[in-house]
Amino acid sequence: MECNEVLKLATQGEKLDKEIGAYYDCFLSLQHFLRFNVALKLKRKATKIGNYVYFDLDYDRPSSFIAGIDDTTGKIFTMPVRMCGIYYETEEEIRRCMGFDYHYYEKFEYSTNIKIRIQGDLVMDVIRAYNSKEELLSYVNENKENFRQLWESFVRSELGKDEEMRKAELLIGTYQELMDFALNTRVYKQEDRKDVIKVVKVMRVLENDILSLAKKYEIELHNLYEKPRSSEPERYKCIRFLDIQEFARKIREKKTEELSKNFENFVLNQENPVKIRIGHYTTPHEISLTGVITDVVEGRRVNALILSPQKISVKHPEHGLNEFQIPKPSYVQFRLMEPF
Repeated sequence: MECNEVLKLATQGEKLDKEIGAYYDCFLSLQHFLRFNVALKLKRKATKIGNYVYFDLDYDRPSSFIAGIDDTTGKIFTMPVRMCGIYYETEEEIRRCMGFDYHYYEKFEYSTNIKIRIQGDLVMDVIRAYNSKEELLSYVNENKENFRQLWESFVRSELGKDEEMRKAELLIGTYQELMDFALNTRVYKQEDRKDVIKVVKVMRVLENDILSLAKKYEIELHNLYEKPRSSEPERYKCIRFLDIQEFARKIREKKTEELSKNFENFVLNQENPVKIRIGHYTTPHEISLTGVITDVVEGRRVNALILSPQKISVKHPEHGLNEFQIPKPSYVQFRLMEPF
């Protein structure tokens, strides 16, 4: 019997339920076979919709199931789907339940907000598609909050190369260290108090350079007043310190703003050939492309900037090799197929 005949029988009563073990080789794996078994035994209704069978297990079950024929192996897959409403018994509803709009081999308009099944349960979401690299880079630059890892990498890289910022960080770190030393010195006797004063005097020397930088970048500095640790704190006056953490935050912001004009060039320079692996580590989808990785959830999801049109390839131990042409500069997400 052809494997697609198994799907037809699934909608025709109890016969297949009793003989399902004879068709084990028709399934992608033991997992898909057992899912199909559960679907057959618990279904309230099995409906053939296009090339798929929808097993409705009713709302009080954790999921229903969709089964179909995998295009690369010719074997049956079975996928759990949650919060899935099939009202008109259309293939569009089935695809929406599984979390994609088009198969990679179909003809469709490549555009923003479409979801393309690339291979097996691997989907590529087109978050943004543009006609030029410049438009894509402009989008990235205007939406830095959506590219936090990339932006923070840029900030660390640029600030680390800035000589003035390196001097500022040295001042900030040293001042904070001395401040902690002064405040954590236990004051039991007059000699301890004198030691604290010596440390504070060293800090006052540093303050001149800090105030000079604050003036250059128009940063308003505030003071903090705290007492050193003591068994009798009421005997000691508060010590004035600069709010060094406020200064650190503000000068980093000022410097970042000053250097942000270099962000687009930084993004361009991050473009490299990369291999992305998504899925279980024993059977991952391996995606080869040239682009910029912007966000990673290990094994589950990868976001990437595709700066130029290109053909990507995807390899899998079971599904073999697939290729897909990305026709426009795009911001995309590769993920495992998930229901809405």
